[in-house]
Amino acid sequence: MSFRPGPQDPAEPALPVLTGLAGDFFGYLAREFPTLCRHDEFMFFPRAAVPPVYWWQAPRLEAAAIQAAAHRVTAWQTRLTGLLPQIKDPATAGEAVLLRHSLASVSRELGPDGPWARDPFFYLKVAALAWAPILAGAPRLEPRDAEKLGELLAQVARMFQWAPEQIQALNLPTQVLSGGAFADTRRFFDEVLPGFLEARGFTGKTLRRGLSEVSQKLLRFWEKVAALPVIAPYRRGEEGLLEILTQSWGWDRDLDAAGEILATEIAICQAALADAGAGINPHVTWAEALEGLPLPAHRGDLLSLYRREIKRLWAFWSHSPVLEPPQGRVEVAATPLYLRSLRSSASYAAAWGPPHQTPGYFYVSPDMEDRAHHLRHCPFLSAHETVPGHHFLDTLRLSLPGVVARQYESPLYYEGWACYAETLLLSEGYLVHENPGDLLVGWQRRLWRALRGRVDLELHRGRWDLEEGCRRLDRAGYPEGASRPQVLQLALNPGYQLCYTLGLREILRLREEYAPSLGLARFHDVLLGGGQLPFPWVEKRLKAQNV
Repeated sequence: MSFRPGPQDPAEPALPVLTGLAGDFFGYLAREFPTLCRHDEFMFFPRAAVPPVYWWQAPRLEAAAIQAAAHRVTAWQTRLTGLLPQIKDPATAGEAVLLRHSLASVSRELGPDGPWARDPFFYLKVAALAWAPILAGAPRLEPRDAEKLGELLAQVARMFQWAPEQIQALNLPTQVLSGGAFADTRRFFDEVLPGFLEARGFTGKTLRRGLSEVSQKLLRFWEKVAALPVIAPYRRGEEGLLEILTQSWGWDRDLDAAGEILATEIAICQAALADAGAGINPHVTWAEALEGLPLPAHRGDLLSLYRREIKRLWAFWSHSPVLEPPQGRVEVAATPLYLRSLRSSASYAAAWGPPHQTPGYFYVSPDMEDRAHHLRHCPFLSAHETVPGHHFLDTLRLSLPGVVARQYESPLYYEGWACYAETLLLSEGYLVHENPGDLLVGWQRRLWRALRGRVDLELHRGRWDLEEGCRRLDRAGYPEGASRPQVLQLALNPGYQLCYTLGLREILRLREEYAPSLGLARFHDVLLGGGQLPFPWVEKRLKAQNV
């Protein structure tokens, strides 16, 4: 029987106040920063429900509006701090913990060192992603919508005008990557968007002028960015990195403990790879053994490969005794131009509306990896990004009773679960456990993530520089030339790569401790039923069920 917690205890005196506070906070963000709440590119903002009326609106990102928003968030943090001693019900306390993390995350993003004050990519992402629902057909376009389209273009043009006034210096990774990011954005606004609008009959002078203004402002933005001094630090530092992990994502240990977990995972993966490789050919390395195995057969294009795999995954997990059936739907598509410089070769974009109305998107960029990589990794990539990974977790989150749990997302939990989902392919029989190629790929993916986490950790602690990070990843068996862009992205997203391995190891630890007595199905229900809680809170829930 599936376990889902009911609503919080109605006798809990703090519940109405907490619910009202959360509603004010999420509602405000959805109105003022709809693009940031709608897309998972902005990991420190909640996945707040954005009403369709705001799908036509880009956020105001000029300094005065950001500072006003920061003051409001600080006021909500103060109110929550005063409310915490009054909370008695465990479910309500869990909601309060998630709200505290979400407030801390948004407060930091709106603060003086937030991306609006230092990151040109932030503005490029917001400008392009503001159009994502329209390009995906979420609001069906009518001739009367021309005015709203024109206003959205005007908002983007104003954003490109504010941005260079608010960014005074670059760091080195941003400088290196900025040329490609600006080129992609220019192509989107100069080619993709005009073609989209023209194909739907929106050819009026107002829209043409709006597109021209966006193009001009974007060019000036690029010219100013290209002239900025490269003097800003990219390292977050030990204190800053630990703040992100603890105050935003609920990590409860120090950075040395994180390093020890990474080292353990690396050693386990290397031993497993050596053992699996020796079982194939004891005279070569595991990487050479994997390379020598025949590739899975597929004659069609890679998008059809992933559509077939997701169909198989969906059917398998719909009848699994250890998880609830998946909900919603997934569409496989080529990665949009405006995401190409931001996404890996396969990635998931969560639905921005109710799962029964809007799909999640599984994006694939075939030319970013060779065909052999896609053929070998397809089952794991598909499971990680869709079912039982990200799509499964996102649609389940939207069904939770808690108003905060429905809208809060923690990368530590989110990526940890998706990595754990990959292990379920072998443990639950989706893949044949004896297949040496699948074993090698599964352990290879775990090793890569642990190594990337180690680079993330040491870069931001200041123990390694960018070149050392590249050297470390070069030893991991990545395709030639793949290490440098990965290290540059790690430098710009402190802490995120740690989440894959740290989250996975926490879930595996909890499974080893509690699944034998609860059973795997019950373990999953309790693990998933409270939202993306910090793992110490997850363990409290498991202990409460294990009496």
